[in-house]
Amino acid sequence: MAGLQDELLHATFDKNVTLGTQEAKLKGKFLFCWPYVWEEHTNWEIIQKLIETLKNWFQTRFSEEIVHNALQHVESSVVFSFYSCPSYWRQKAEEPAILAKLILYSKVVHVLFRVDDLAEEQAGEDHHRIFVQSVGRIINKILELEFDTIDDVRKDELYPLIAQIYEPVSFYMELLHDCAMDLKINYGVTKDLGKYFARTTANSYNMQTWCNYKDQSYLLNSYTQYNLRIFTGGINFSEEIIFLLERIYIPISVRINPFWLRIYEIAAFLILRANDIIGAEREWQEALRTGKRQDNVIFHRMETTNCSFEEAVSKSIRKHNLALKEFYDLFESFKTNQYDCLYELTEEEKQIFVKSTFCLSECIACNIQSQALMRRYNSRLEINFEKSTFSLIEQQ
Repeated sequence: MAGLQDELLHATFDKNVTLGTQEAKLKGKFLFCWPYVWEEHTNWEIIQKLIETLKNWFQTRFSEEIVHNALQHVESSVVFSFYSCPSYWRQKAEEPAILAKLILYSKVVHVLFRVDDLAEEQAGEDHHRIFVQSVGRIINKILELEFDTIDDVRKDELYPLIAQIYEPVSFYMELLHDCAMDLKINYGVTKDLGKYFARTTANSYNMQTWCNYKDQSYLLNSYTQYNLRIFTGGINFSEEIIFLLERIYIPISVRINPFWLRIYEIAAFLILRANDIIGAEREWQEALRTGKRQDNVIFHRMETTNCSFEEAVSKSIRKHNLALKEFYDLFESFKTNQYDCLYELTEEEKQIFVKSTFCLSECIACNIQSQALMRRYNSRLEINFEKSTFSLIEQQ
């Protein structure tokens, strides 16, 4: 039974939460093995500099009042960006070239996360399907560098359609064009090099509508929800822009490798599953406010199995822990066997595989820390660490 049970570090939390008129326990243990880390020092000076930079940038399209009201979203996007990038970016953030990467990354993350929030507000409306698909299509055009100027964006047939449904989103498209030009001019990104970033980002909106469902009840199908959450959760596009900023260009021969695909999938899943757990109280309140279903696996499980909040949280944490253990085991296997499973790749392709998957591990390393710090969730989770038994059988 070797390997089925180990003594491993866990991040524990235990908090009373309010779910409407009821109190519940948000309690559990996140497995906390490699690549997870908890950094003792947070460079709030750099984070504040990033926040101020983004605020000033937004004021080129939005009023000062709107920017002020959205400050919590800006701060949370910056914290997420700061902790979901290669660690050397945080360590060398004072260097102009590194700071420029952090600024551009934070801009893209905030714009796309905010557009996602605004698109969610349209869920259930008759125009939702055409709206999210139009947003996805124009994003694909912007990131594939089809528009030389902002005026070209405004002249596209999709722009007035989006503006008519929800005008602020059209302004965010203009800001995204700024980012696309930055990638092109300062990082040498071409249409071909940026195609995966463009398509992944576009799909995160295109796939918010599914099989002509209007009420998002398709999310109650756990298999469908798992797959769509990976596509629409916004993590893949954040990883793709990191690849571009790090000049890691991944050929299709590497992208279709089953080990690469699995690592790419788990990296997104870990962040999204932690997000469902840490953000559960906030998203429950949002569901009560809007009367609309939130895409949170905890709520879906409660609705489909009639289990308690605590039971749904426990099950969700176990799935996170199994995924992290698989991620860890894959890399341990690579080291032990010297990547001999990549026999079909050339030496250059193997190096790209190694570099890109290590980059993914770096981007999820501070997953728990970043989401616990984000004001967006205001989780106020107190994280403690303990070593305890991890059993593959008990986690099922």
